[in-house]
Amino acid sequence: MITIGEMQISGMLTMLMLSVMLMLCVPHRSKRRSSFARARWLMAVGTGLISLQFLLQYIFGFRQMGVTQAVFCNLLLFTPASLLCGMSILYVQRQGIIRRKEWMVACGICAASMLILLGTISLDGIPFRQGSPAMRIAEYVVALLYVVMQTYIFIMQYKAYIQVKMAVREYFDRERHDLFGWMGLSMRVMAMLAFFVPLVIFTEGKALVLFSIAYFFCIAYSTISLYTYGVSENIIRVEEAEEDPLPAPPLGECSQAENDNKVSPKGGDSEGAFISASLESWISDGYYRQHNLTLSVVAKQMKLTRRQLQEWLRQSEYKNLAGLVTQLRIEEAKRVLKEKPEWSVETIADYCGFSSREYFHRSFREYTGMTPAKFQNS
Repeated sequence: MITIGEMQISGMLTMLMLSVMLMLCVPHRSKRRSSFARARWLMAVGTGLISLQFLLQYIFGFRQMGVTQAVFCNLLLFTPASLLCGMSILYVQRQGIIRRKEWMVACGICAASMLILLGTISLDGIPFRQGSPAMRIAEYVVALLYVVMQTYIFIMQYKAYIQVKMAVREYFDRERHDLFGWMGLSMRVMAMLAFFVPLVIFTEGKALVLFSIAYFFCIAYSTISLYTYGVSENIIRVEEAEEDPLPAPPLGECSQAENDNKVSPKGGDSEGAFISASLESWISDGYYRQHNLTLSVVAKQMKLTRRQLQEWLRQSEYKNLAGLVTQLRIEEAKRVLKEKPEWSVETIADYCGFSSREYFHRSFREYTGMTPAKFQNS
C-alpha cells in the first residue's frame, strides 16, 4: 500500500509537471486565443498551489502532527487552487468573458476562508503543533465555504456548457461532442471532488490515499484536456460556432453586390418565400451531400446571411442544420440503396455526405427504424 509520504511526493511531482506544461505552452497558439492564454495561466497557478501544498505537507509532516494541522494546510491552499482551476475552465467556455461581479463573489468566498483560517491561528493563542477546538471549528466552516464556492463555480460552468453545446449543435451538420466533451466531464468531476474533499481530508489511512490518487487523475485530466483543447483547432471551431452573427438586414436593403448574387425569390416577396426558394435551389444542386458543412458555409451557398438561415431553421421542423442535412442525406441514401445495390455501405455513406459508416448506420436506423442492409433487402 502506498504510504502518505509517497503519495505526497507523487502528488507534488504530478502537479508540478502539469504546471510547467501549461507555462511552456506553444506561444503562438496561446497568442492567437487570448481566452486560452489567460486560462492556462490560471490553471498553471492552480496546479502550482496544489504542488506546493503537497510539498509543505511532506517537509513539515503535518499529517504526523495530526489531522487538524494537515487539514489547515489543505484548505489554505486547496481553496484558492480550486478557484483558479475552476475559473480557468469557465474562462475558456466563455471566451474570456467573466463579469466582475462573478469574480468578486468567488474571490470573496475564497478570501473569507483565508481570513478565517489565518485569523483563528493568530487569535487563538495555542501553538499550531498542538491544535485547538477553535481551529477545528474554523476548518469545518471553511470546508463548508469551499463547497459553496465550488457550487457557485459549477453553476456558472454548467450554464456556459449548455450555451456551447447549443451553439455547436446548431452550427455543424452533425453532433460534434468531440469538440467540447471534455468541458462537461471536467466540470462534473471537479464538482464531485468539491463535495468529497471536505469529507476525506478529515480522515486518515487508506481512504485518504485512494482519494488523493483519484484527485491526481481528475486534475490531470482537466489540465491536459484544457491544454490539448487550447493548442488544437477545436477551440477555433467552437468559437466559430459561438460567434454571434450580425442581425440580418431586410431583404430589400441588401447591398447591390449581395443582390446580384442572390437568387430571385419565388412565390412572393416575403423573407420566408425567399429562403424557401434558396433552400429548394440548394437541395437541387446537391450541396447537402458535401462533407463537414457548417451554418456559415450553407448560408453562403444559399446566398443568405447566417442569421437568416439560423432563425429560419429554428422555426422549421428541422430545428437546426444537422436536422436538415441528415434528413436530406437519409432520403438520398434510401434512393441509392434501391438503385445501386452493388454499392457498399461505406461508398453510400461517403456519397451521401456522412462522415463515417458508423454515423450513417446510426442515423439511418434512427430515422427509418431499420439498418441500411435491412432496408435494401426489404
